[in-house]
Amino acid sequence: MLATTLVLVGLVALTASFPSADKTRIVNGSTASNGQFPYQALLKIQLPQGRALCGGSLLSEQWVLTAGHCTQGATSFEVTLGAVDLDNVSEDGRIILTATEYYRHEKYNPLFAANDVAVVRLPEPVQLNERIQPVKLPSGSDSYADRRVVVSGWGLQQNGGSVAQKLQYAPLTVITNSKCMKTYNPLVIRKTTLCAQGSEKQSPCNGDSGGPLVLEGSFVQVGVVSFGHASGCERGLPGAFARVTSFVDWVKQKTGL
Repeated sequence: MLATTLVLVGLVALTASFPSADKTRIVNGSTASNGQFPYQALLKIQLPQGRALCGGSLLSEQWVLTAGHCTQGATSFEVTLGAVDLDNVSEDGRIILTATEYYRHEKYNPLFAANDVAVVRLPEPVQLNERIQPVKLPSGSDSYADRRVVVSGWGLQQNGGSVAQKLQYAPLTVITNSKCMKTYNPLVIRKTTLCAQGSEKQSPCNGDSGGPLVLEGSFVQVGVVSFGHASGCERGLPGAFARVTSFVDWVKQKTGL
């Protein structure tokens, strides 16, 4: 059954103790330094039942890219930019804004994690600096197979654990969709899906959803963290991402970039 192989990696509940939910975090990652990932956004999402955590990436002075499933039921987003520390509101260079306007892909399908992208409009343009810079959208239709990539986020660091207090990142390698289908139901691995795997069981996990996957050594974003395997984040199985090349036109249409 599909439900036994796929779990959206996005939302982890935010409470005083930051308990984990069945979602996604960086497993076996390293701690980022200030300004290392200036495009990284932290999204604390207001839902009817409380708040949840996702990642995102700055597209421009006023737009953030995230996962479609991170916006389900959302009434507002507390968007933090320029941060490494999860909770230190006085961190140098940190900006916090509350956004309410967003667009989720019209063909988003949670059952198959299809078209799992959304954009959030910030209430005002942010000033770019060395710690706050946008990602670059990819061009063309490269599959990126065998390319080295980097994923980043504040998600869980082990199954049943807590979210990271410092921004984590991990190197991965893009694998072909045909190889990814050996792990997941072929119905969820589509042309618009990109899969990547770590050599040392690195993986995104709960709370990392919506975060960026970029080509190593660049700001070119090729994936948006979408889902992982239901058996857990620590097994070293491939993570699945929305393939950004498939959504560049949609992003530009919604944002005017």
